[in-house]
Amino acid sequence: MSRNARMNSSTDIPAQGLPESPELERAVLGALILEPAYLPDVRSLLTGETFADPTNRRIYETILALDDRGKSVDLASVASTLRTSTGKEPQVSVAYLVGLSNDVGTGVNCVSWARQLKDIETRRRLVVFSYELATRAASDPEGVLDWATAEISLIGDRATSTNDLRPLGAILRESLQQLESRCRAYASGQPVGTSTGLRSLDTYTGGWRGGQLVVVAGRPGMGKSAAALHFMASAARQGTPVCFFSLEMRDTQLSDRLLIGRSNVDANAYRSGSITSGVWETLERVEAELAALPIHISDRPATSMTQIRAQCRRMHRRGKCGMVVIDYLQLLDGDDRQQSREREVANMSRSAKQLAKELDIPVIILAQLSRKVEERPDKTPLLSDLRESGAIEQDADMVLFIMRPEYYGIQTLETGRYGTISSHGVGRFIIAKQRDGRTGEVCFRFNRSVTNLTDYNGPEEPQDTDPGPF
Repeated sequence: MSRNARMNSSTDIPAQGLPESPELERAVLGALILEPAYLPDVRSLLTGETFADPTNRRIYETILALDDRGKSVDLASVASTLRTSTGKEPQVSVAYLVGLSNDVGTGVNCVSWARQLKDIETRRRLVVFSYELATRAASDPEGVLDWATAEISLIGDRATSTNDLRPLGAILRESLQQLESRCRAYASGQPVGTSTGLRSLDTYTGGWRGGQLVVVAGRPGMGKSAAALHFMASAARQGTPVCFFSLEMRDTQLSDRLLIGRSNVDANAYRSGSITSGVWETLERVEAELAALPIHISDRPATSMTQIRAQCRRMHRRGKCGMVVIDYLQLLDGDDRQQSREREVANMSRSAKQLAKELDIPVIILAQLSRKVEERPDKTPLLSDLRESGAIEQDADMVLFIMRPEYYGIQTLETGRYGTISSHGVGRFIIAKQRDGRTGEVCFRFNRSVTNLTDYNGPEEPQDTDPGPF
């Protein structure tokens, strides 16, 4: 059932419990028909859903449609449009329209009435929310808190939203301020955004920036989770608070990887427990270093983007969410189980982008690639390999493919800078898409347990010595 249907349903919510004012709705409509010059201010405040009465809602939406088409708004045009819109309910008589304008006499108070109507809409949404909260609390107590937080935030956003149009002059000034920041970063040899922790990747991307949706995609075994942990730890070491959502591994598995990667301890010895006292001291020191980083991890398996957005908003208000990492997209729960999986994934992708824009933070989301990659001789991924939805590619500001040729038995790797190199311990980041940036490819080194990533600085560089950003 749609939100609007729920707001007018007498079976779920007592009619007397829903705040509404048909008189105020009629007054706003009558004023707009008399003096359409007020329409720009009114439409920045009200939507069709503001009108509880179906007849009034249809009239308002007709007025908006006329305005969108550049047509004049008056009694004749509204009546004509309503009359020719066959098959739509409810029907609206000319007498009803005449009564609207006759009742108000003037449109001078139109904007004031619109603000009052918006307040009533907010109260109505809160009543609907309270009834639905009671229902959900009885049937789904575990997920109700995240849902409630997201709904309250949405109601608050709608209550305070106004015209989002900004003067070009203000936008231009902001562009020049951002350029000035980039110039300072360039002069100091630093990335514009939060460093990725790999100098070669920073050179291409400028680091992670607020509002970005970054998709890191690859086949299983390529090191997606290792890359996610690398990006997380690197950002946190720069003082950026990170929220990490792991739908694949438990939080202790992630902390194991962090400890192994930073301490450079043998992964087999760590997992078997054959640790010497000297290694214990190293692990304790590393544990203290990592514990001081501004990182929060959730390993709840059945999580939706609605729940993630609610948690991130809450953490952001507390100053504890400056970057989000999600591992990984296809494991997220959909909010509407009746949709196709492709539609669900598209909605999740769009929701992740909205989260990045809303909080002005980078959101890094991991994604699985289809098996078509492995049908190619060189195993190089393509954007078309993103599974289940082309919307992922469309919504992403950047798409990074991660690939380890050695995994497929490919012995050598062609690079522009170093020529043909051995693929042993070397991976590739393929920048397949970058909005407002160049595409390309960079190499990185990884240790034997694929728990640590570092820059590739040439074939003569020794391996497994640098603990990296962890």
